Amino acid sequence: MIEVVSNDKEVFYGNMEVSKWHFHLLLLYVCGGEIERFWRQWSASEPCPSDRCSEPALFCVVPRGWPIAKSSVASARPWTRCCDGEIVIKNKVSTVYRIYQDLGGRRLFPPQQQHKIVALATQPPQEQGCPITHWSMADLQRAVLQKGIAEGISPVTIWRLLDQAALKPHLWHYWLNSNDPDFDRKMQDIVDLYLQAPEMYLRGENVLSVDEKTSIQALERKYPSLPTRPGSPALIEHEYIRHGTCCLTAGFEIATGSVMGLLTPNRPAAVFAEFIQWVCDYYSDLSKLHIVLDNLNTHYHEQVCRVVAEVCQVEPGEWTTGRQRQAFLCDPAKWLVFHFTPTHASWLNQIEIWFSTLSRKVINRGNFSSVADLENKIVAFIKYYNHNLAKPYQWTYAGKPLAQYRKVS
Repeated sequence: MIEVVSNDKEVFYGNMEVSKWHFHLLLLYVCGGEIERFWRQWSASEPCPSDRCSEPALFCVVPRGWPIAKSSVASARPWTRCCDGEIVIKNKVSTVYRIYQDLGGRRLFPPQQQHKIVALATQPPQEQGCPITHWSMADLQRAVLQKGIAEGISPVTIWRLLDQAALKPHLWHYWLNSNDPDFDRKMQDIVDLYLQAPEMYLRGENVLSVDEKTSIQALERKYPSLPTRPGSPALIEHEYIRHGTCCLTAGFEIATGSVMGLLTPNRPAAVFAEFIQWVCDYYSDLSKLHIVLDNLNTHYHEQVCRVVAEVCQVEPGEWTTGRQRQAFLCDPAKWLVFHFTPTHASWLNQIEIWFSTLSRKVINRGNFSSVADLENKIVAFIKYYNHNLAKPYQWTYAGKPLAQYRKVS
């Protein structure tokens, strides 16, 4: 152990002279029982030379590579670092914090060990004999030590290694596998429609994104909600009275951002066929209309095919199977062309973005006394949106593989 020698003018650390610094005094800091004296906790603000302050806040700045270890009579508060080097306390307090020479500094882990730790973090814990669903830093530390990957390592060091590799074992998201063999073709077809929609709109064509938002609940708060106040958010009553549900079948115009919707109690095939008939009547002056929608069976029901055949003035074909009906609806030779998204790929349907807007602005914090009240407020919001908020979404996905770029230190 190296002693700290001090006189009135100079402080020596071993055979090295170090500078004396003072720090601003903050909260009361009570040292261990060996020190019968009250000190104050110092802050992480900039220190000032010792000739500008007076006792008792005297510290010495020790060069890096000479770390400090606590003795058995350590103080009650945790030790705090706020200099480029390590800190020791002069005179009596130096008996609490003893200094040990360690030129190696922080423990180093060769690349092979780092790779093994990162690889371990990417494997399911059950495969490594740990009966948990995901790793924590403490669990990883325990597994690293048990497997002999490293003789000693802290959870903080493991966190640093995972952070450099952009790994976060505590995070997770739901996702769906798409087994659609034509995923790429369908995806690229819809993406091209979105990117070309402004030019198509100028030449008399239009693209409409269509879907249903089902089971919209008409919930009435049992007690009044409280508005927001300074320092406090709005308070929404948790208990509610359920009055029923309704279904919104809506279409989002890609080129302009305007919305049209049909409210019904449920969503049978007859309702969707009625909505398609309404859309065709509304856009009858266009040279061509494209509709993007998902693979719900009511979207290619025989009733829908009859409406499309009548509007496009084509002879009904053989519609005994769903594939045959989909092929008829997707035929580009007609005035009305359907574009079905790949399975489990509703994120390609822009109407889903607008449904999120409807939920956040009307439904989530709404108070509805009846289903009719809910429907009236949805209709009022659609009118308000078309008049004040409607604009095309900035679709940036061009059908290319997505990559996350992150600078790894």
